[in-house]
Amino acid sequence: MKSSVVINAIIGLIFPVMSSCSGCAETEHTEEITAEITAAQMEGRSAARTFVNREWKDSTKLQQQLIEAKSRRGKYIDEGKPECAAAYDSAFISTIRAVRPELARSIERRQ
Repeated sequence: MKSSVVINAIIGLIFPVMSSCSGCAETEHTEEITAEITAAQMEGRSAARTFVNREWKDSTKLQQQLIEAKSRRGKYIDEGKPECAAAYDSAFISTIRAVRPELARSIERRQ
């Protein structure tokens, strides 16, 4: 009888601790994903600055630069991080739309 009470007491102590640890792991995982998405957004904005700070008289050079920007996005796909790829894309085109809407329309037609 005493042993079952002791076992129940131990289980009563261990279970909440184990539950709280799994919650910590989930929080850390969520924070890591959030940080990766934020980094992808920053990279998308940075790539967009290349486009908005330059006049594109040669469409071939514009196309080459777009291929380079797309390859940066591709690393997220290769790593199995589609939400990061989407964040990169969104930040990239949103930044261009905000500064040079006519260029954004041109880029969107090319994709």
